[in-house]
Amino acid sequence: MLPAVEPKILESNPNFEVLYKDLCARKLNADGSTRDTKKQRIHEGIRQDLITLRTKLHTFQLLIQTLATLSSRSATLPQDLHYPIDLVTAQLTGQIAASDREVLAADTQVFLSNIDIIVSALSDQLSTTASLLCKIADPMQPPEIDDLLAKAEELRNAATLALPKDLADEKVHLANTAYTLLNLHLQLLQTSILILERTQHGALARATSTQAEHIAARASLLGLQARIHTHTHPPPAEFVKALKNFKAEQGSNEAKLRDREGLARKTLELYGRAGERGMKDLAARKTVLLSEIARMEKEVEGLEHGE
Repeated sequence: MLPAVEPKILESNPNFEVLYKDLCARKLNADGSTRDTKKQRIHEGIRQDLITLRTKLHTFQLLIQTLATLSSRSATLPQDLHYPIDLVTAQLTGQIAASDREVLAADTQVFLSNIDIIVSALSDQLSTTASLLCKIADPMQPPEIDDLLAKAEELRNAATLALPKDLADEKVHLANTAYTLLNLHLQLLQTSILILERTQHGALARATSTQAEHIAARASLLGLQARIHTHTHPPPAEFVKALKNFKAEQGSNEAKLRDREGLARKTLELYGRAGERGMKDLAARKTVLLSEIARMEKEVEGLEHGE
């Protein structure tokens, strides 16, 4: 088989396309071997002789098989002809020895004398079989019996000649399609690798890195500009005054907190000196004082209501 050629090459080189088709059609066989015209003619003659012999053999076998079943399938055949037909069929198939044929000569003579009736029944049976074959050949549109031979020849040529050629052409087309698919797959992989390279190490990655460096440089520049502005431009007077007031207030609050811290520390020292008993006495005195205060408040309320 010739190697597959890409269709684009054939389209871009018309002379090569003509040569390639001539090689495929006339010079070379389907398997790629050189075509020998003389030998092929001899083979063609042998093939035709073989077809003729096979046709004769199949015709004889078909007649014998139809004759063997004629007695049971034909409704118009007389009953007295069944036995002679069976005997002649047995003789034709070699089931009866040659020494016994003289004994059966009378039955053979009956068969020959009624050959027109047997041929008519045989013809009807073959016509029925041919009609069934026509339906099998094309169930939708059965051909005529006279066209059955041409239809059979067409089917045989399609199965033995056209189909292998079409199959070989489809194999070439499949190989070309596979080559195109693999070529597209290669281009896809190359493009994917190129995109990945540009994304990670190419212009896009460099642009992103440069943009980040530019933003960092601008941030540093803005920081330096802010510091320079702070050193070269004093703050407003209102801001300085408010800052001083805030600082003074923070200082006074800090002093107050320190005084409160000192008083709390002294109180803790006094509690520590008093000890547990002193703390209990203080708690008892507090309870007495609280109850006395509550009693005095009730008396004051009673006096107010009495007035």
